[in-house]
Amino acid sequence: MELSCPISAERINENVVRIIAFVVAIIAICCITFSNYWAILFLTFDFGMRAFTNGKLSLLKFSAIKISKAMHLNPKMTDLAPKKFAATLGFIFCLLITATLIFNFATAAIILTSIMAVFALLESLFAVCVGCYVYTFLQILKKDKA
Repeated sequence: MELSCPISAERINENVVRIIAFVVAIIAICCITFSNYWAILFLTFDFGMRAFTNGKLSLLKFSAIKISKAMHLNPKMTDLAPKKFAATLGFIFCLLITATLIFNFATAAIILTSIMAVFALLESLFAVCVGCYVYTFLQILKKDKA
């Protein structure tokens, strides 16, 4: 199976993306550890800003840019479309986590939050975009239906 990702002409600094993913993982792990899921509302907003807008209102993006500059990391540009798709998946995960909490399905919330943390860690530590795998799978499903 050949991996496929959405493509765009827009570019983004991969170092910033990986810093954001690391912070998302830390927040998700803290939510599980302390059984406090209020930060998921923040992540929902932040993922939404990065998925559906240019990301100017994303506090995580703003902070990651500052951290990247402070660490003097050389920009490594990459395609924006896969990262927007991954942010959309993060937004959906946060909505699902919120729904499971509203309906008192604590175990489901822990599982979904853990999955989100693992995906974020894969991106931040190993530059593995799980969104590309999901996108490829969706394209295969789409092709099979046609």
